[in-house]
Amino acid sequence: MKPLQIAELRSIYEMLSLKGKAALVTGGAGGIGRSCAAGLAEAGADIVLMDIPQKAQILDENCREIEKRYGVKTGKCMGNVANEADVTRMIQETAELFGRLDVVFSNAGVAGRSDSPSGIPLEEWKRVVDINLTGMFLVNRIAANKMKELGNGGSIINTASMSGHIINKGSRKDMSQHMAVYAATKAGVIQFTKSMAVSYVEDGIRCNSISPGMILSGLHDDMDMAPLEEFVRDAVPMNRFASLNEIMGIVVFLASELSSYATGSDFLIDGGVTIW
Repeated sequence: MKPLQIAELRSIYEMLSLKGKAALVTGGAGGIGRSCAAGLAEAGADIVLMDIPQKAQILDENCREIEKRYGVKTGKCMGNVANEADVTRMIQETAELFGRLDVVFSNAGVAGRSDSPSGIPLEEWKRVVDINLTGMFLVNRIAANKMKELGNGGSIINTASMSGHIINKGSRKDMSQHMAVYAATKAGVIQFTKSMAVSYVEDGIRCNSISPGMILSGLHDDMDMAPLEEFVRDAVPMNRFASLNEIMGIVVFLASELSSYATGSDFLIDGGVTIW
């Protein structure tokens, strides 16, 4: 088979377009979820945002702003990603609302307490695992089965973390991020993503993960920022936090045909932390 000639190449803009597609974003009230939903909408996708009931007002505001700015249709679902009935309902509602389900951004997650293994209460361990790992598992499996049923293929994107690759230790002991349960769950997300990719590749369903580094997304709002800021200065080669734009771009890429040969991969966006 001969390689394509320049005149035969498809337009990048055409391949990036999500016009006529439907996307579900979990954790849609948070910074990463909101910004990536906006990016998917700008590319043309209709959007359903999902989050817990306590964040219903934020979801309403996000939906209104996305509709006004990008002219797409939106919807919202309330529920807990760790609850199988809630996830089944939100997947079904999305498919019924738009008649299809093409993209799922499984983004709901919590940072949890910054503790070493010796200091994590069992209930906190279970809470973080339930949301970050069990919730991702349920969203992936139920969404993939719905995509398979609809017969159009699709793209599933999971939010992992650089913490799934390394233990974020600064040069001083008091600067280390002892987030043992968070790191464990995000490593699990990366490996489960690979299993999903293998299991559903014949159905035209791709599954990839992203591993953001230090980003001001709202996830750390209830944490002391001083150690995080010092960690960035000490450990990030780029010497800064990531912006939401830098996460949004790769999510839209993975949702689109531009990444049609990518599955089972984890994409690090960490400013170079994991290279040393």
